Amino acid sequence: MLGSGNRYLGLFMNYFRIISRTVSTFLLACVLTACVDSTQAPEEKGIVPKGIVPKGVVPEITHYQTRKNDVLLEREYARVRAARLSDVHYDLSIRLPAENVPFSGTAAIHFSLKEATAPLTFDFVEGEVSKVVVNGAPVNVDYNGVFITVLPESLREGKNTVEVEYTHAYRRDGRGLHWFQDPVDQETYLFTQFEAWDFNKVFPGFDQPDLKATYQLDVEAPSHWQVISATRETSIEEVGDGRKRWSFAKTTPFSTYVLSLHAGPYKMWEEEETFRVPLRLFARQSYAEFVDVEEWFKVTRQGFDFFEGYFEYDYPFGKYDQILVPEFVFGAMENVGAVTFTERLQPRREKNTKDRQTMAVVVMHEMAHHWFGDLVTMRWWDDIWLNESFADLMGNFATANATEYTGAMVTFSTNRKSWGYNEDQWITTHPIVQDIPNTEVVMASIDGITYAKGASSLIQLMHLLGPDTFRQGLVNYFDTYAWKNTELTDFIGSLSQAANRDLSQWTDQWLKTSGVNALQAKVMCEQGKITRFDLTQRPANVSGAIREHGLDVLLVSDAGERSTVDVTVREKSNVLKALNGKACPAFVLPNVSDHTFVQILLGQKDVAYLQKHFGDFDSAVERGMIWRSLIESVRAGELSAIDYLDLALNYLPKEQNSSLLQGQLSNTNRAYGYLVVGGVNNSEINAQAKSYQGKLEAMAWHGYQNSTGAVKRQWFGMWLSMLHSPKSIAEAEALLAGKDLTLDDRWTVVKALMREQQESAQQWVETLSKEDNSSNAKLNKILASIVVPDNSVKAQWISEAQNPKTEYAYTQMRSITRALFPLEQHEEHLAFTDTIVNAIPELAETLTPVMLSTYASNLIPRQCSLKAQQKMLELAALENMPGTAVKTLKKLSQSEEECVAVQKRLEQDG
Repeated sequence: MLGSGNRYLGLFMNYFRIISRTVSTFLLACVLTACVDSTQAPEEKGIVPKGIVPKGVVPEITHYQTRKNDVLLEREYARVRAARLSDVHYDLSIRLPAENVPFSGTAAIHFSLKEATAPLTFDFVEGEVSKVVVNGAPVNVDYNGVFITVLPESLREGKNTVEVEYTHAYRRDGRGLHWFQDPVDQETYLFTQFEAWDFNKVFPGFDQPDLKATYQLDVEAPSHWQVISATRETSIEEVGDGRKRWSFAKTTPFSTYVLSLHAGPYKMWEEEETFRVPLRLFARQSYAEFVDVEEWFKVTRQGFDFFEGYFEYDYPFGKYDQILVPEFVFGAMENVGAVTFTERLQPRREKNTKDRQTMAVVVMHEMAHHWFGDLVTMRWWDDIWLNESFADLMGNFATANATEYTGAMVTFSTNRKSWGYNEDQWITTHPIVQDIPNTEVVMASIDGITYAKGASSLIQLMHLLGPDTFRQGLVNYFDTYAWKNTELTDFIGSLSQAANRDLSQWTDQWLKTSGVNALQAKVMCEQGKITRFDLTQRPANVSGAIREHGLDVLLVSDAGERSTVDVTVREKSNVLKALNGKACPAFVLPNVSDHTFVQILLGQKDVAYLQKHFGDFDSAVERGMIWRSLIESVRAGELSAIDYLDLALNYLPKEQNSSLLQGQLSNTNRAYGYLVVGGVNNSEINAQAKSYQGKLEAMAWHGYQNSTGAVKRQWFGMWLSMLHSPKSIAEAEALLAGKDLTLDDRWTVVKALMREQQESAQQWVETLSKEDNSSNAKLNKILASIVVPDNSVKAQWISEAQNPKTEYAYTQMRSITRALFPLEQHEEHLAFTDTIVNAIPELAETLTPVMLSTYASNLIPRQCSLKAQQKMLELAALENMPGTAVKTLKKLSQSEEECVAVQKRLEQDG
């Protein structure tokens, strides 16, 4: 999720220094600990073994703890360090220039120490250290570009203070302290992003979640700026040269990854009527006009009212600021008292209901984190699900129960939940509770399983225990563990106590095993009556787990009559004897109310029924589950992509739920994409692709012309992706000449015309560039130039994506690589396969893990071959391949296998 092109730059520049210091550190360790024969076992050397220290067990503190010179923090080293430290407090002073040049700082780190006979390390990545003072005495320390090592002779048992003077560069990858210059007014805006291990790119310290600390911050910056952090400032004083110093109150204790700093000439809004929690909202000056301030404050107040009542625990952090920033990699970040949001939540146009609901869900998600994550924090990243699964559930649950957007849980079911299903069916699937050995793999492990599947498992648990019991378990949890770090057993123990039930088996089934189960109704009938109804459960992919599922089953008769039955399934075969003698159903839909997380398998008879009766399903949740089952059947090669497209053409024009429509139009594009890819080497499939492009273009234009609000916007995007006919091109040019489109929508139309090589398109680029001098326009102009089918342009931007020193922000490169090869240019894309793929081993050494993953995901073309599948696996197996990229390459390998199965079905049916 985080990424840039510069992560290893500092290490590369310090390469020889690292090697020499590694040698000197080893020699010094010999002096301190007496060198031993390298053939001895690690335990005999006094080095922490690589085996996992059991959770809840304080690791033994050995005489000398080694630490690798890797750009990461290992879990076992972190546990040993945490066992030595307590009472951590940071006095932080930082001086911020407006220009993109290094900032400077001083950090005084106060702590109590056990075992002062061993060195102690302080995380600080890619900075420059000018001075270190330990307990009042200047010392020479070892700094390898990743961490500072303080030797034991400078330390003492009990209270210690380490002061570090340093400089560090701003970043353009959304991590550490990100620098942005607004092209509208040339003003600088700064914001931090510290999850999971990036506090150390701004401040030296102990950057791990179980070393909660207090912080006192002062910041020097240009006088006309705003400076925002976890607490309100206690004073602002002039320091000369057009600069001021902001001093902030001491914080309550929390983890390093949720401290924050925002600085720049942000526009600030405060509530006119005082709320019990002081509320402020910030955005950059040139974007302020697009912020729906009243709506934002309203949702925020509703969130506090809901969570304080639901959790029976008052908001614990004093004040609540929310800051909209440009070039933010994520949707938002739950920094204590100063939450960061992407500007994308406030598009440059009138907001529709879907926009407002999305904003509300994200606001609620981040607010929930102030209880789940900030107040009570996981001990290590293995339990990151305790943060994200709950926030994902509570963001939607609170929105549905506390705001006007009562359909938020339906949106979760029909859209968000699909992320979890998709992620759980990749070969990279993993349990909700993970094994995270180091910080390098944290962000690769935060995915649709951590969020959507984790939230879905909690919905299932709420259904099994009952909503009141579930809520009481949460109340118990906060009462017991406020301000502390927790593990899985702590949370499950609170729920078990409330439910008076042993949840260990449920925990093992749902949280510790990977993969998704599948349910299928196998019904036998005689003379129109059920004689046997078996709800079979397929073992989960990868793990083979069989789980307990509480759900309801819908039975639809030939006459369209509906009945439901509540069931609990625990085995592979679950015979429902109570249904014997009931009318034989024409269609069965298990999990109709979506209480559990499970695939639904539909057979050929079911598909035939849906072709005639899909329109009979009034519930968006039911329609969403059916569509999900159908696209999964396509991916498995069990249903032809043609059959799926025919169903989409018949029934999607009637869909009025915007979130469901959004997901299914995406799946329709996926099904159409199989035709495009298969058509490269098959003339019959190519002809089908062209035919369906025309049909989909016509369907989308009709949808755009005959709908409103968010649904209209969904059809607009689909139409432009399919646009190719002279009629549609003329309609697009007419829209540009009119006044109905917003500025960003006009850019989107222009990009489609550029893709289609229309003569008028370049003139429109110049016209819009004169009207729009924003950062959005700068990126849109690039995107318009790269979608043209020009190989020299493609080669230029592939080269830029391979450049670790690129001037472009990560978010810009993410958009550029995603747009570089439109689907209809797939054959041209294939011509660049070797250029893109063969560079990956070298890029593993130069690009950041996230940028490398983005490069692979967005640029490697689908070849639909088992040879390509094998190549992806070979790349994933390279020793130097970071975990984030390994995961992407394995997914790409599975996509190749999937594509082969889909093409085989197309050829059979053709």
